[in-house]
Amino acid sequence: MAELKVEIPDELEVLTKSLDKKELSEIVSRALKDRSTEVLLFKYADVILKKSKMTDELALKLGGELKDRIAKRHGLM
Repeated sequence: MAELKVEIPDELEVLTKSLDKKELSEIVSRALKDRSTEVLLFKYADVILKKSKMTDELALKLGGELKDRIAKRHGLM
């Protein structure tokens, strides 16, 4: 397993001192995994969206049509 040096901001240092090394390692590992997954998903979405011909206006139009159809189906219109 790789090691990573992490600098803790002063405002979090007090909180981290109350945790043992294993707990702190688990927290940082989980946060790193969650955040890196999020960043990679956004990068992947950007790649996909660059090929899209969907405009904001078209997305709003289609969304409005879908909303109307759902409302009609459920007797709200």
